[in-house]
Amino acid sequence: MKIGILGSGDVGKTLAGGFRKHGHEVMIGTRDPAKLADWLAKQPGVTTGNFAETAKFGEVLVLAVKGTVTSEALRSAGHENLAGKVVIDATNPIADARRSTASSSSSQTSTSRSWSGCSARSRPPASSRRSIRSAMPS
Repeated sequence: MKIGILGSGDVGKTLAGGFRKHGHEVMIGTRDPAKLADWLAKQPGVTTGNFAETAKFGEVLVLAVKGTVTSEALRSAGHENLAGKVVIDATNPIADARRSTASSSSSQTSTSRSWSGCSARSRPPASSRRSIRSAMPS
């Protein structure tokens, strides 16, 4: 199966390597292909592209970006490349929450619980759900 990973951070690279290990064709979408050069040298068979190329390539897509750039990533992927495809949401709202000193104590508690190695969150953050819904055809 062709898997398109939208995002080239640690989560995206880990998932790309795992899918490839299990025999899938993998393309990882990034805004900065140069940052993946060393990693790609150790990942035979994984290719890179921009978000639109990766979304077009994948039969199944994995959204693996920071929560704050979800909408931008989906816009870059292009509505026509997302239409009718399964999109697995692995967005990471934690990266920005850890850095934010303005977060409420309740969101910090939620972040701490979900960062402990196994997410207690059964659904992606509401902002991600809205972003995905707005990118998908009605």
